[in-house]
Amino acid sequence: MRIVRTLAFVGFAISAYLFSMKLTGKITSVVGCGGEGGCADVLGSEWSQWFGIPVSAVSAVFYLGVIGLTFKLSKPLLTMAAILLIGAAVWFMGLQVFVIKSFCPWCFSTHMVGFATAAAILWKVRGKIKPAVVFVPVLLILGLALGQVYGPKPDTYEVTSESKLEKRKEVKEQVAGEGRLITFRTPDGKAVKTYRLGSVPFIGSPDAKHFLVKYFDYTCGSCEKMEGDLEALLQVYPKEIGVILMPAPLNRACNPYLPKGFHDHQDACELARLGLAAWRAQPESFKEAHKILFQRPIHSPESARIELEKLIPSVKLDAALKDPWVGQSLKANLQDYQLLSSRDLNMPKLMITGSKTMHGLVGSPEEFVKIIGREFKLE
Repeated sequence: MRIVRTLAFVGFAISAYLFSMKLTGKITSVVGCGGEGGCADVLGSEWSQWFGIPVSAVSAVFYLGVIGLTFKLSKPLLTMAAILLIGAAVWFMGLQVFVIKSFCPWCFSTHMVGFATAAAILWKVRGKIKPAVVFVPVLLILGLALGQVYGPKPDTYEVTSESKLEKRKEVKEQVAGEGRLITFRTPDGKAVKTYRLGSVPFIGSPDAKHFLVKYFDYTCGSCEKMEGDLEALLQVYPKEIGVILMPAPLNRACNPYLPKGFHDHQDACELARLGLAAWRAQPESFKEAHKILFQRPIHSPESARIELEKLIPSVKLDAALKDPWVGQSLKANLQDYQLLSSRDLNMPKLMITGSKTMHGLVGSPEEFVKIIGREFKLE
């Protein structure tokens, strides 16, 4: 049983690590996860819990149980454990591929260890398997699946108060020039942040009654998924809501505020600069340029540039990239990011009012539209 114990201990170690990252809110800093931020997408999804309990915690306890069973040998119980490991691995890998559509290397490793542990158990206890030994774990797996599908959905986002932004309500790069001034205020009327539509990228009607501000990274999977939420929102409330878009790349090459251990997102800085340059060069083409930069698979700076030049002449794009405004605006956005991340690292960050910022994703576009509609009393 030594091989079973070894594999189960590896499964326990990985599960315990993932549980610790989720418990401490560091799912965006999981070692080995970059680019799409798949670990954060998976560990931060509604499927990461079962009736409020993190599945990584359940997995860690289960692996400990398997280790215990190898010392007090019970072939029926070990066989049930093997079937449970196989069923759970199939269920969660299927969720990653077909539902969440993000890849978490650590989660995948846990499931592969589960398959290996199950195979080792079945080889050790080989023999005729009674129907009851199969029925019980199948019933438990069904309970797991039904509980996640129909059970209470955990919050996959957090809303915080951002009073710290009061220290920086006037930022030259965000309020200079001409255009409508958008001011975010606390319930008592105190100004927290101010933006001028002529100075910042935005989508939606410039005459919208309400504006949101999205701080995002073009290489961030959750940020890309929120684009669908915002598109649904603007379809329901085209005249009532607009969205200011502020690139905040998750790469230390331009973002000095990332915490220790955070994995840099490749090409994030370059794509953010291209997004700002597209706005600066040709605002009327920004909506399409913004969509291009969010395309999957993620563009390299070179391929993004090729696609953008189909909308914006290269001469205009070059001139915008050389404009000091791009670098200054990026710096201002990242200073906002620093303050907005002081309590929650999850991306994207959506400023709703002067006292509310949403961190992370809501469960569905429909739920997102309802939340924002209620916030502005549009329902």
